[in-house]
Amino acid sequence: MAGLHRVRTESPELGIWIREDRHRNGFGCEAVTLIARWATRTIGCESFTYPVAEENRPSRRIAESLGGVIVGSQVTPKYKSVVFRIPRQPVTSEI
Repeated sequence: MAGLHRVRTESPELGIWIREDRHRNGFGCEAVTLIARWATRTIGCESFTYPVAEENRPSRRIAESLGGVIVGSQVTPKYKSVVFRIPRQPVTSEI
């Protein structure tokens, strides 16, 4: 499952939830990349917010691969997270 939340804000929030037995197949990276490209083209988003559990290295690598940088942190009842800001993504003809 992938989502784009708070679309009417300056930096909508990207999120993914991939079944654990399907991790490490590239699905998360593909989903986040395609949603960011679509939102850049369709909605005109300039950047995205992407909160990630501090210890979730694979998800952090997704943000970093898209040019994301850490801009903050937060604590939820479940975990500590870092918040990435991912810049608008290049639009390709594939979308």
